[in-house]
Amino acid sequence: MTDQTSLRVDLTAPRHTAPHFWRSTGFSPAELLLEPEMRHTLAHVGGVPHRGVEYLRVHYMLDLVAAKSFGDYDWTLLDEALDVIIAHRMRPFFELMGNPSNLFTDFREPAQVHHWHDLVVQLATRYRARYGAAEVAAWYFETWNEPDIWWRLGETEGFNNYYDACSEALRSVDPTLRFGGPGTARTMAPMFKSILAHCDTGTNFFTGETGVRLDFISVHEKGVYINMEDVTPNTLGICQRELTHVAYIRAHHPKFAALPFINNECDPQTGWWYHHTWHATPYFSALAVKVIDQHQRLLAEQHGVNYAMLSNDNGFMGRWGQRTHLAYFGTRQFHSAQRDHQTDLAALASRRADPTPFDMIKKPALSVMELLSQLGTERLAVTGTTLTPDADGLGLIATAHPGTTDRAAFLIYNSVDRIWTSGESSLRLEVAGLSEGNYMIATFRIEEGKGDPFQIWEEQGVPAHPSPMALAEMRLAQEPHLTTEELHISPQNGSHHAALPVLTLRVKLPGLALICIEKKHTAALPVPRAPRITLQKALGERTNALLFWDDVSAGAMMFYDVLWHPTETATPEQINPKPLLSTVFVHNVETASGFYSLRTRDIFGRVSATSAVTAIP
Repeated sequence: MTDQTSLRVDLTAPRHTAPHFWRSTGFSPAELLLEPEMRHTLAHVGGVPHRGVEYLRVHYMLDLVAAKSFGDYDWTLLDEALDVIIAHRMRPFFELMGNPSNLFTDFREPAQVHHWHDLVVQLATRYRARYGAAEVAAWYFETWNEPDIWWRLGETEGFNNYYDACSEALRSVDPTLRFGGPGTARTMAPMFKSILAHCDTGTNFFTGETGVRLDFISVHEKGVYINMEDVTPNTLGICQRELTHVAYIRAHHPKFAALPFINNECDPQTGWWYHHTWHATPYFSALAVKVIDQHQRLLAEQHGVNYAMLSNDNGFMGRWGQRTHLAYFGTRQFHSAQRDHQTDLAALASRRADPTPFDMIKKPALSVMELLSQLGTERLAVTGTTLTPDADGLGLIATAHPGTTDRAAFLIYNSVDRIWTSGESSLRLEVAGLSEGNYMIATFRIEEGKGDPFQIWEEQGVPAHPSPMALAEMRLAQEPHLTTEELHISPQNGSHHAALPVLTLRVKLPGLALICIEKKHTAALPVPRAPRITLQKALGERTNALLFWDDVSAGAMMFYDVLWHPTETATPEQINPKPLLSTVFVHNVETASGFYSLRTRDIFGRVSATSAVTAIP
């Protein structure tokens, strides 16, 4: 154990803007969006409150478009895939990637460049009409994923022509649509340099002008390259390699220096399919917070980088040891399609006709996104003992909500770049500037034995096909561990200055704690809308009723309760054993009949009226 660390924050001191730039994930290939396992996954990922995971970056989206000839396209499957994304409160980070019916062969041929331009015009026009101009303007459009590895349609010349076709097509439909790239995989890849040069001083294929618009710059930097051993990620290395790109841009293309910068595959290592036990444990969640904090401190604050997005590729489907948000239990194997980016629409049709039973458990990798969503968007200065998280692992993200001194959220993490290192740190945090009144302090933890369903699975004897009771036990453990305590702040000794609350806690290594302080209020709690219910085949010849509903938690911290009604008029029973931050719940039932309703609950225990009662379809 280290000596106690003493820190102080003041809610009345000047603040810095702290946008939530980590709200994105991705996977491959796009056909998975049409399957029940991915819809189950997206309900959990899109259910993170406050759009805590807002963008979904999916490879090979345009493989879902069928083509009879140039200009004659069938959009049916892509329509359905995008409907799934939008229905789960997410937005596409739309890679213009894929090849409708393998129609395109070489973008060095001018005719094919024009046909691609027309394809993108159709795409943008179609989805502005389908979802509205404001919604599509909130999307990001990006180049082909990792073109330094996966581009096959005409080398650098063809890629530049492809870039111009995408850019001019989107611009012709709506000049506000964002487009950028190149999302290269290798540090300082030649294609990264070439596309910057093309956008800066090259000739636009369509207009003949010098230069092409570039709305953001994206790269991929990960912690460890592919290795079957449990190699420790190098988190500082990620930032250092990103800064190499930033330095190159500033030196060689200064007109792009202020553009939004994105790492949209910032994973602890490449190769999602390799099994590393720590993917399933609290180590992963603490590591994720440290990486976010490093990017805020070292890139945004220290080097003035306009950091727009820190995404991950955790959206795949897989088991405990794979780099996924949830652990899958069932008989399906996902290696081929996901690892090799294969789109097989014929096989997809047969799987959809006869879906395989499955269950999933939320990992700490996803639970931490729920906690991150509770942070404010203004960062508070921290004084006292100098924190050195990049050396000893203990760090603090201190935030407040704009325009208020009666709400604050502090995320404390303990994470070092050594996988099997353990320990504990003691922290004393003094909070100044809170207004007088009655408060509640909620502390959420993810650490060994808390918010740690993998440990439960081990204790169960690592069942390949867990029983309903075993699954219920893991689902109980998958939620962050929550404790609450009341706090009253009043003037001290008759003065106008309130006594300062002092928080003390110990944080395990690896682990994290989110502390939310909130003043009691009297506003009526919002009533949720009725849930949308999807039935899925579960293990053990049972059925999972997957409930997903709209988020009404704007403002104060809000939990949700799910109520079960055996009949429409029966007295309901609360069936979620722990308060829910996210807008998703899985109810494992023997018979698919009954009714559900919802209610909200605040941090003080007050409950709202219930929603309308909804029957299992």
